[in-house]
Amino acid sequence: MASNWPSLAHPELHDELHARPPLQVAAPGVLSHWVQHGMSADCAAQALAAVCQHFGAPAPAPGAHHMLLQQDAQAFKYERHGEFVSWQWFHALADVPADPAALRGLWQRAPGLRSLPGALQEIFAQTAAGKLLAATQIMLLPALAGALSPAAWRGGFHIGELIGSHIGEGAATALTDLRLHEQHTTRFLLFDAALSPEQLAREAQRLCEIEAYRMLAMLGFPLAQREAAALGALEARLRNAVDAMAAGSPGDDTPVFNTLTQLAAEVEHIAARTRFRFAATRAYHQLVQRRLAALRETRLPGVQTLTGFLNRRLGPAVALCESTDARLSDVAERINRAVGLARVRVEVHREANNQELLKAMAQRAQMQLRLQQTVEGLSVVAISYYVLGLISYAAKAMLALPALQGLHWKIDVLVGVAALPVVLAVWGFMRRLRRHLST
Repeated sequence: MASNWPSLAHPELHDELHARPPLQVAAPGVLSHWVQHGMSADCAAQALAAVCQHFGAPAPAPGAHHMLLQQDAQAFKYERHGEFVSWQWFHALADVPADPAALRGLWQRAPGLRSLPGALQEIFAQTAAGKLLAATQIMLLPALAGALSPAAWRGGFHIGELIGSHIGEGAATALTDLRLHEQHTTRFLLFDAALSPEQLAREAQRLCEIEAYRMLAMLGFPLAQREAAALGALEARLRNAVDAMAAGSPGDDTPVFNTLTQLAAEVEHIAARTRFRFAATRAYHQLVQRRLAALRETRLPGVQTLTGFLNRRLGPAVALCESTDARLSDVAERINRAVGLARVRVEVHREANNQELLKAMAQRAQMQLRLQQTVEGLSVVAISYYVLGLISYAAKAMLALPALQGLHWKIDVLVGVAALPVVLAVWGFMRRLRRHLST
């Protein structure tokens, strides 16, 4: 195939609106849109290279986040976002049947996943089980006479389940049933009454993004269902712990404190695995609301608008995610308050134990002081006794000397006279020694 595809790679520093324009489409034609969630950069690059090779387009730049390939009858657009990859493929239709009842036959001939390059089909088939999040087909048709009759509205859809409205202030009409059809695609009919080519491209882009962001927002719903059940069991354990703390004495709070810290760890673990998903759900839901507002819908008689349907069906799912997130924050705050209360009670009990311990230590110190004073008194008596014994021995030795044999004194009298001075001297010495050691 001749390589006549001009390529537009996404420049990093260009303005987002100019770097990523909507895919140029025309009526009649079919716009197919696929969203791959969690697709690796290597897998996306491989799929993009297969598309470029199939159409004879230049190879994409390494790490390209955006590529636009445009031709008269076909157009292709690739975008890699933070957590998903989107693909758009437009095919012009050569002829449109004048009979609106023949719209169902158009869907059968519409190019879709089966018309993709073989390498890209294989990559999609490998990832479809867990990563092909949304597939949308938009049939772009001119608003011919009778195209907006009830038969045309329900061509290719389930009767009685039609959703749609006039969009672009009445310049076009969008219809869908938001059901999965062949190749797991969601179908839209977009009748162009008075849109310019740029407006038609933007309206088709908005419809694709509404479906993509709707499915991305719904990723948080099963997670919210699982975590809501886990939070119910956790709240029951929290109530039991608080009841046990309220009914028990402060001395029994240590097991409760351990239980509360375990609950706090579990809540943090739940928050770590859910906060990003719930925040993303809020962001995607806001994007859906903005795209719906940009459609500027006006009601079709007897048909529910896209805004009304999505608010009724998507709103409760997003509300569950938000309520689960708020409930998680509330449980975390309640656990923090309970942990603080348990910590205070444990600390008060510990302080009371410390006071009792200090009191017992003071009593033991007082007893040791008294025992020490008693020992000191006994020490004075013992030392005085030994000193008086030494005086008695000295006196007896002196009487044995020839020079002192003329002295006549009684040893007992001498010891008795010396007893009081010796006791006072020993007591004074011990007191001075105690003062010296205490300073």
